[in-house]
Amino acid sequence: MRGRWPRSSRRGQAGVATVEAVLVVPLVLVPVLVAVVVFGQLVHVRTVLDAAAAAGARQAAVAGADGPTVRGRIATELADGGVSPSSVSITVEPAVAAWGQPIRVRVATTGRASIPFLGSWSVPLASEFVTRSEVTH
Repeated sequence: MRGRWPRSSRRGQAGVATVEAVLVVPLVLVPVLVAVVVFGQLVHVRTVLDAAAAAGARQAAVAGADGPTVRGRIATELADGGVSPSSVSITVEPAVAAWGQPIRVRVATTGRASIPFLGSWSVPLASEFVTRSEVTH
């Protein structure tokens, strides 16, 4: 009779471990995995903004001014990266630049981070690129 008590106690422990695992996986591991995916999406958007700002600044340097070609180049880069151009603010300063004068292109948007059991919040994302005008007006 003595030999049976420790065995049944071990079975009870195995059951407790199973219940703990069933509770831990959805409450801890799922939010961690979702957080990794959300963080990856935010990094992707930031990388697309970097590329769009660089492409826009290069186009502005060649044109020597802000214009539809600069805005179109930025919009194309954003769309190619999967970011909606309508959700991004674009600033090009100055509007017209003399030869060698710096041209600053800034693109900004707001990302959304939603993680189960932790909440949801807005994340400001922006990128800026500076180049010099290559055109004499």
